[in-house]
Amino acid sequence: MKPVKGNSQIILAVLLLLLGGCSKEKVPEDLLVKIYVESIIINETYGSQADSVKVHKQLVFTTYGIDEKSFKEEMAKISADKESWENFFKKANDYLDDLKKSNTIN
Repeated sequence: MKPVKGNSQIILAVLLLLLGGCSKEKVPEDLLVKIYVESIIINETYGSQADSVKVHKQLVFTTYGIDEKSFKEEMAKISADKESWENFFKKANDYLDDLKKSNTIN
């Protein structure tokens, strides 16, 4: 029996839809907060040294097991909603305060 070309195209389309539709798990907000704050600290510390900024940020992404693209995508989602952004920013401020209290940063 010869496979029907239309059926194989439908099966392929369904597989692609299923694979493409399986989005990555949402990155936990606490992880995004840490990356966000640590990125700001890196920018402040190494601001004029672009290579150092890049290296240190990559180290942060590697440490937390996320890539920059996923981070930016999640941040775009959060910043698109005013309430989500305000909650996120409060958590970021709290994390920054914790770092200061523990003398991790000045």
